[in-house]
Amino acid sequence: MSKKVQEKKPKLDKAGASKFLRTVPKNEGLGLYKTQGEFTGKTVTSFSTLFVALRSVDIRAINYHFKRRDFEKWVRGTIGDEELARRFGRLDRDLHGEKLRSSMAMLVKTRLDELKAAVA
Repeated sequence: MSKKVQEKKPKLDKAGASKFLRTVPKNEGLGLYKTQGEFTGKTVTSFSTLFVALRSVDIRAINYHFKRRDFEKWVRGTIGDEELARRFGRLDRDLHGEKLRSSMAMLVKTRLDELKAAVA
C-alpha cells in the first residue's frame, strides 16, 4: 500500500496575493504575437489583462506563446506566481485552439478568485 505524497501549497498571504495581483510596467509585460514578428497589438501586464486577452486575442497568439511556454515563464519570472506557472505547466502540451483558450482562461480566473479572496 503506497501513500500518495501530497504537494504542499505555500500559504497565500495578503502581501503575496497583492504582489501577484499588481500591474507591471508595459516594458515588463508579455507582448502577444500571432507568429514571430506579427504583433497583435496587445501586451499583458497583469492577471486581469491576461484573462481578458485569453478570451479575446487571436487564437494563433495563444497557440504560439503556449508552445514556447511564454505564459508560464512570464507568470513565474515577472509576476513571481509559482502556483499559476505550475498549473500552466501541467496543461496537456498537445492542447491548442479553443480548448487551450478555455483551459487557460479557466486557470487564470480560478487563480484571480483565489488571490482576490486572500486580499479581501
